[in-house]
Amino acid sequence: MSQREPTLSTAAPDAAVDAFLDALVALPGSDRLFNFYRDHDPTVENADAPSIRRDNLRRVLAWHGSRAATDLWLGEAPAWSGTRQSGVPFVGEYALPLLSGRLGLDPPLRRATRTAEPARSTQTAREIWRALEAAPMPLFWNAVPFHPHPLGEPRRNRTPGVREIEAARPLLAALVELAGVRRILCVGRIAERAAAHLELPRVPVRHPAQGGAAAFRLGAARFLAQT
Repeated sequence: MSQREPTLSTAAPDAAVDAFLDALVALPGSDRLFNFYRDHDPTVENADAPSIRRDNLRRVLAWHGSRAATDLWLGEAPAWSGTRQSGVPFVGEYALPLLSGRLGLDPPLRRATRTAEPARSTQTAREIWRALEAAPMPLFWNAVPFHPHPLGEPRRNRTPGVREIEAARPLLAALVELAGVRRILCVGRIAERAAAHLELPRVPVRHPAQGGAAAFRLGAARFLAQT
């Protein structure tokens, strides 16, 4: 990572961030949708894991809230090996030191799992971080903020359903207002549909997975070139 953002004080976040986190925790999950900001998997993490993830997200949101305006990069849903563990969209536990450095957060964001080695990045996360190597950090979020998985298979990923996307739209709108989002990069069609109700400039790009990496790189580069 070649670009470091200005340092932010580690003072407590304001009431608006806490209210957003309270709403996030209150949203119901299901036997196919895991709310990792409220619940934990005792096989890989301790009972304080949800609070660690909330604190990670709180500090990232507070950093973005201190800016006059920010871009939002909106994805589909958290993956098991990424946001599900760290609490920060598009950021696996392996990348927490990278993000902490980019945002100037001291102490750094924390791991929530007990695994000896954090899971490596997904293709989507790798492409997104590559695109941002020399660019200002946007705010990351997902159309569905929790981990969608097949029934009885909590460590696999699945595509979120229409009702799950609809249920998360009020939270997305609240986040846009909270962070002062000025425009949105929609990574994939699900993200594009989720953001359709927002009255903000939206730029759709191809999802990096399943052969879309080259098209994503081109679309992200064009988005970043527009100020």
